[in-house]
Amino acid sequence: MLLTRGIRRVQVNTWVLLGVAIVWVAVNLRWIITYRRGQILEIDEAGYIGMALNDHYAAVRDGVLGWIQAVEAPGIQAPVTPALTSLQFFVTGTSVVAAFIVPMLAGLAIVLLTHAVANRVAGRPFAWLATALVATLPGVIVDSRAYHFGAPAAAVTLAAIYFLIRSEGLTKTKSTIAFGVFVGLMPLTRTMIIAFVPALVLAAFIQAVLAQDRKKRLIRFGAAAVAAVGVAAIWLIPNGAQVYRYLTGFGYGPQSAEYGTEAGIFNPAAWAYRLHLLTIEQYLPHVLFICVGLVAAVFVAIRKLRGGQAKATVTAMIASPLFPPAVLVVEGAMAFVTSKTTGNGFTLPLVPSMTLVALWGLYRVHVRLRKALPVVVAVIGVVALVPQLDLRAPTARLWEAELPVVGRVTVTDGRGVPQKYAGLGVESDAPQPVSAEAAKQWIVAADWAAQQIVDRHAIRGVTAFGFRDRIFNTNTVQLAVLRKLGYGVAVPQIRPIEAGNSQPDYERWLTRYQDSISGDASTACLLFTATGLNNEFLPKVDPPAMAAAAAATGFAPVATHPLPNGRLVTLWHRPQPACVPS
Repeated sequence: MLLTRGIRRVQVNTWVLLGVAIVWVAVNLRWIITYRRGQILEIDEAGYIGMALNDHYAAVRDGVLGWIQAVEAPGIQAPVTPALTSLQFFVTGTSVVAAFIVPMLAGLAIVLLTHAVANRVAGRPFAWLATALVATLPGVIVDSRAYHFGAPAAAVTLAAIYFLIRSEGLTKTKSTIAFGVFVGLMPLTRTMIIAFVPALVLAAFIQAVLAQDRKKRLIRFGAAAVAAVGVAAIWLIPNGAQVYRYLTGFGYGPQSAEYGTEAGIFNPAAWAYRLHLLTIEQYLPHVLFICVGLVAAVFVAIRKLRGGQAKATVTAMIASPLFPPAVLVVEGAMAFVTSKTTGNGFTLPLVPSMTLVALWGLYRVHVRLRKALPVVVAVIGVVALVPQLDLRAPTARLWEAELPVVGRVTVTDGRGVPQKYAGLGVESDAPQPVSAEAAKQWIVAADWAAQQIVDRHAIRGVTAFGFRDRIFNTNTVQLAVLRKLGYGVAVPQIRPIEAGNSQPDYERWLTRYQDSISGDASTACLLFTATGLNNEFLPKVDPPAMAAAAAATGFAPVATHPLPNGRLVTLWHRPQPACVPS
């Protein structure tokens, strides 16, 4: 009888979870179809979709070997998400809307994996609370509706945690090997989360080495390490040097200055700034819950240590399913606060684990609070989710608050990436999508630039960008070139912090400076410049100085095109051997 009831409960739990998954996908798919079709792309989205198209067209031209070569081609961006999308394109076609399927399914995987991990941590009631919190996390929803690497990276990280927990302290070989595979996939899903790999490796090693049968567990740990290294080596061996320079440069080197100046474990301003960033990505209701819960978790852990034998308590904590996510939260926070860089969704691989640990703390701190948690979670979920349902709803408008130390934070916001990013001269808290006419004008501008590259025989040469507009840039033009030709071209873009930001620096960039990743502007036969500073990334390029540098280095203006934000793009030409009719 008890067995039958248990089976029925599992079946009901499975059907309810399936229903939640269907509703979650339906809500986000409708939003993507309604508000992303025909819209502008953020610079990273354009670049990543371009990678997917490049992989896809390589497969179309040259089959499996061509696809492998394209995926393995030298680069600094993790290959997994574009590679999966390139294969998906054979089924769905290559429309922009179709590209969002992989990130959306990654978001769904985050929700389902959270349920699975939480169920092992503290049972089904706890699991449903965790699922409700993570399914309504603004960062999970927004990144599932954007072509970024945040959601896939978080899903892979959570999968590694799940299989480590399922291995029961590395006592089960298959789960241990699966853990190693997903750890190896982490840097291939997003290069920056290589900083989080040590946390999971450390958690697994501690669980293995402190067990009584440590020899067998360490053997399995070694097998998992081999699996992880083998998977990661597929892409990191040919690209490791570039990835290292990229991560150290943008994480700790001169390029990191573009993102801020505050970093350091013992720097209070750095912690306050990271908390500010967390509220910008996850919004205040969830962040408040996480912060209070993490404090409660520390309190509960200390209470446990003081209430019994310390050694036995520590051993029990290490063997607990909560140990791997807890180690990830601590190590990940340290990695994040020591780097100046702040990209899209950098905290997302940490947030499900932070939510689990926080929920556990509040779940264990007092029985009365445990009884109140369903109501608290329901309120937070509704407040966070309702603005995300429809841009036309009044609740979708940005709601901010000013907090001491942390500064201005987001309470709720129904906007997605295009609405936050547009900056079309009318950027505000208005939740409406960019007008279809304006979006089309941006697409037309990119198509014009791509056609100029073709018509002026620059396919085999280099086309430089002497400005850094958020929407009309190397990535959006490269995407237009890929759709036109089926392959990309060399399009370097000025990076003022690295190359300098004065006319002599621009002249050096156009004559002597070398950038092997995206092409050398010193060999460029075409150069795009723009008037004005509207929508320009910081630090902003000086337009008159760039135009003067172009004239001084042999370029002559040959065409112009207006942008929807009021800027005027000028195309310059300079004779180069690579840019002649074939």
